[in-house]
Amino acid sequence: MLKVSSRILTLHPRNVFRISRMEEKEVVNVILQIQDGSGHVGTGEASPNPFYRETASDVDRRLQSLQGFLAGRRVESVADIASVWSEVWPILSPSRAAQCALDIALWDLVARKRGMTVSELAHGVAPGTVTSCCTIGISTPEELPAKVEELRQNPIIKVKCDQRADLEPLRFIRSQTSALLIVDANCAWGGVDVKSLSPQLKDLGVVLIEQPLPPQESARMPDFLRNSSIPVVADESCVEEQDVSQMPGCFSGFNIKLVKCGGLTPALRMLREGRELGLKVMVGCMLETSVLIAAGAVIGQKTDFADLDGSWLLRDDPFVGLKFERGILTPSSEPGLGIALPA
Repeated sequence: MLKVSSRILTLHPRNVFRISRMEEKEVVNVILQIQDGSGHVGTGEASPNPFYRETASDVDRRLQSLQGFLAGRRVESVADIASVWSEVWPILSPSRAAQCALDIALWDLVARKRGMTVSELAHGVAPGTVTSCCTIGISTPEELPAKVEELRQNPIIKVKCDQRADLEPLRFIRSQTSALLIVDANCAWGGVDVKSLSPQLKDLGVVLIEQPLPPQESARMPDFLRNSSIPVVADESCVEEQDVSQMPGCFSGFNIKLVKCGGLTPALRMLREGRELGLKVMVGCMLETSVLIAAGAVIGQKTDFADLDGSWLLRDDPFVGLKFERGILTPSSEPGLGIALPA
């Protein structure tokens, strides 16, 4: 017998590192716990995104409705988790965030029951450290120095840009640090001459451009990619599994976000398909607690890039077990995701 409980959790970003000038003062996520008859508990998380018309209250309601579906269900293996992932969709649809919370909770539960980490369950090896971007949002000249100062010793920094593709912030960042840089254009570069811009970005140590055009302008991406001297990865243009096959010729790779695709189960399949297609793979996050970040780190064991600073950007992550220092994410070696509430 699997018992379901969920609760809405209000979290607060660190003000100085807000992702954009319009960043909300709080983010509302949902924590799900599933307990089996022997007392093992698996924990999952959803970070609903208004862009996909999801709210925490709606996700919570959907998760609370799972008791009947899970009653009497035995989940003992990765194959069992995959079956639940597919079969539960009619109940949770259209919320991939809710599906993500359930999927992660089941991975955590099965791994804990077996006395192994989720990484061992997924990949057959213990988790290693993951080098992650830390993000600098669109900033005023007055805000930028303080943000860069805290990150100057990090190995890789992601910088959000707007439609102006202004190089001055990047030049300042480069003057202060030797970190590799990723530029996140947030769909805003429809008017940018990438053939002229990308060599300048490359000279500044930019190694990746993320989502330069909105998904509805995907027909323009082959030309953009051909004219770029830097690899280009998709974010909003690659949300779910079926999107991966559309990436070759349009993007050099794609960013996997668990809460968008529905959890670890589809993310692992996306990772495998991306590798088979010869694409670069990145794993990303929203503003999330250590639960979702630890799950993202499972995918990050096998990706080219990771952007898993979501819990570091929070002032009040309630979970312990995951270490994040100067852009190095160290997963726990404890069973499951290795995440717990303080005693």
